Amino acid sequence: MVLEILKKQDYAESSITFIGLTKEMYGRHQYILVDSDDGKNPKLKFPGLRFRAPTKGKTLEDVAAERFEEQTGLKVTKNLGLRAVIQARSRHDRKWIFRNIFAGIVDGTPADKKDERNVYVADAGHGLNNGRIAYLYNRTERKVPLDWVTPENQVIADLATNLTSRLDWENGEAGWMKRIPLIGVEPQTDSDERKLGCGLAVSSIFLVYRPDPAEEERIVMVKRWEDKYPGYAGGKIETPKDIESSNIDPVSCCAEEGEQELGFRVITQSLIGVACTPINMPSEDHHNSIITYAFLARPVNPLKAEHVLKGKPPEEKMERYFQENYMEHRDRISRKELRMPDMLGIGDAFLRTDPLDRISLTQIYDSGVK
Repeated sequence: MVLEILKKQDYAESSITFIGLTKEMYGRHQYILVDSDDGKNPKLKFPGLRFRAPTKGKTLEDVAAERFEEQTGLKVTKNLGLRAVIQARSRHDRKWIFRNIFAGIVDGTPADKKDERNVYVADAGHGLNNGRIAYLYNRTERKVPLDWVTPENQVIADLATNLTSRLDWENGEAGWMKRIPLIGVEPQTDSDERKLGCGLAVSSIFLVYRPDPAEEERIVMVKRWEDKYPGYAGGKIETPKDIESSNIDPVSCCAEEGEQELGFRVITQSLIGVACTPINMPSEDHHNSIITYAFLARPVNPLKAEHVLKGKPPEEKMERYFQENYMEHRDRISRKELRMPDMLGIGDAFLRTDPLDRISLTQIYDSGVK
């Protein structure tokens, strides 16, 4: 399968950001920053944004660390994984973006630097409300005002400070915000070339429903007329346009798409994980991947769900509902009979995860950007 998706202003993108934490480099808690536009713009940011879609066997965690090392020339010695997702706006075209916030420990070990930007260190706690200073790495006598290139970076600085203060530096583990599971997906492309770009941001709904106390829980899916197999409900996250916009973040997208595709309201309970599906990127006008925020959800009103599931889905493109218990769904995953390749990993992640390890919706973080 080869898949290409043209960028549209109406739909949100998804990018990466990497918080490099250190206490070894200068003997105090700090994080790593870079200047912007390959060194042409002195304003600072956390490394990341555009990334190369993962190759087979890799996840966003791998490529986020690689991108950090390319931009900073510093090796990630301990990867702490994905910790939060926050919303942002592109400073170039005001496009709506969701930044996947990764973190890791660096100790000054060099890595292969790929561009000309300058690298800075800032003390933990600096950078909030556009205050304080940063130091040029390896030339710390050169200080610059901590002036952010985009406003959400100061919110990421707040996240970085909280993470630093709760980090067990000896074991390289952080108790602040759980590590969000990353789901690797078979590339849907005929090209081995990996171009810098961003993903299309979508939400996926793993809907669980118990029709009766005497029956097992079921997983509810929908099948489109043109597809061979059913899949989970879900759809693209939209760019906010006015005060009435509602399908504008991963959680609200789950609620909106659930009602539109399933015909009844759903309540989002937790985040199962984040999947990245590499796709063809023939030009910069295309996405390089699909980044899926997969949620566990249940019907708000079981009476409405029972009534609706006896009929057909409300959207004309949908043919019918599918309902399966957990054993039957494991078999479906083994046979690879789901509509999209990322759904195989999402379903497997749900079935293998202890309920106590589910990810709180508070890790979908509000940056204040509008």
